[in-house]
Formats: sequence, structure tokens, C-alpha cells
Amino acid sequence: MADPTRTLLSDPSDATEGSRSADAPPFDVVLFDLDGTLTDPAIGITSSYRHALAAVGRHAADDADLTWVIGPPIQENLALLGVTAEELPLAVGAYRGRHGEVGLYEAEVVPGIPELLGRLRSAGVRLALATAKPTGEGARTLEHFGLSEHFAVVSGNRPDGSLTKADVVAAALRELGGPDPGRAAMVGDRRHDVHGAATHGLTSVGVRWGFASVDELEEAGAQHVVTTVDELGAVLGLAGEHPPSSSAHRPGPRRTGHDRAGGPP
Repeated sequence: MADPTRTLLSDPSDATEGSRSADAPPFDVVLFDLDGTLTDPAIGITSSYRHALAAVGRHAADDADLTWVIGPPIQENLALLGVTAEELPLAVGAYRGRHGEVGLYEAEVVPGIPELLGRLRSAGVRLALATAKPTGEGARTLEHFGLSEHFAVVSGNRPDGSLTKADVVAAALRELGGPDPGRAAMVGDRRHDVHGAATHGLTSVGVRWGFASVDELEEAGAQHVVTTVDELGAVLGLAGEHPPSSSAHRPGPRRTGHDRAGGPP
């Protein structure tokens, strides 16, 4: 039986096989996180969490900043929000129902990302999605926003959210045929992405436009931290992009309503 946590798409690198030049990017493979990295999903995700809490008789204040839930596994987040183990299946089901029908489509693609993906693909780099979303939701999101053509593999979580990011990364690497970790990178906006990369020996690239708390990416051990899509392109080796002057002491993230990495205020 096929592993339900991943989906193999038609490989968009086939058209560029054998066309890579001596100045090709330093990575054969790049894995991307989805929420907070390729898209801004804040409205859809936070609204779906409020719906999940209401389903088990709980409440989040209208002015509570819930953007810290974007990135970590759903079970971990709901536990931090006070949902008990007994309530968890109902809360997860309520979240999945609302998010699958509405929340997925309330996101916006980060400006410049479609062009970046196209340039990587044209350079012969194989791309994979490694998301905490269930695989089906990840694939639907890429399709909805016109990004699926760039990805050879979609690797996601189980519907119950029980896999770690390292598990999701491992599944993506298997579907990619076990690439050389020294020529593979993982791009994401949270510490989970950095840890998932480190577990498998990938280069970790953190992006500032997502939902990490201040210094979260550095404290997690990210090897590169970038502020703009152009800087990301430079780190990934795209010619013509301007590399960041430094990966340290970058401006803080867009949303800083939480006090600690990955936790509620």
C-alpha cells in the first residue's frame, strides 16, 4: 500500500535533465515548507483553530494572537491551547473540516515565490514540498495557487498530525530517490523546519517573512537566515540574485505577538 503521507507528482525536472551547466546552483534538491514560507495562511489557519476550539467548548479571545500556531504540529498546538487528549479527535476533525473547505483558500502566495520556483526548476533543481499539513491539503494548496507544476514530490503529515517535521522530510527524501544530503536544502520559517533539516543533514535556510518569534531561527541553528525572496534565491545559488550581507541580526518577523518560540503568549 502506498504511504498516505506523500504524493509523487510528475517530475518537473525531466525537461531540464542533462541541461545543467558548470555554474548551476549548489543544490540538486530543495525542500520547501508551505505555511509561512510559500504562502501567508494566517487568516485561514487562525480562523480554523478558533473553530476547532469552539467545537470542544473552548474559546480564544477575539484579540488573542494565534499566529504562533502556524508551523508546529496541530496536536502540539491544541494541547497548548488547553485541549485534552479526550477532546483532541473532535478538535482535529473540526479544524480539518473548516480548513479544508474554507481556510486553504484564504491564504496568499508570498510575492516573488512563483518566479523563484520557476527559476530553480529551470536551473534543474528538483523541488519537494515538506509540510505539516496533510499531504492532500498540501497538494490542493499548490494546485489552487498554480505552484504544483514546480514540484516533483509533495510530502505531508497524516490527517491526525502525528508525524514530526523530520518524518515528513524523510518521506520527501525517499520519494526523491535519496539525494546526497550535502546537495540538498530545506527552506522554512519555523524551528521545526530547521530541526527537520538537521536530522537528515540538509542545509537549513530560514525565512524572516514567516511566523518565527524573534531569534527563533538562529536559536534553532539555521545555517542561513534571509529577509527577502531575492536573498533566498542568492543562498540557493541563483545567478543574478544579491546575497545577504549577513545571516545574523536580521529584523524581526512580521508577527511578534508570542513571547516564546512555538508557544502561546
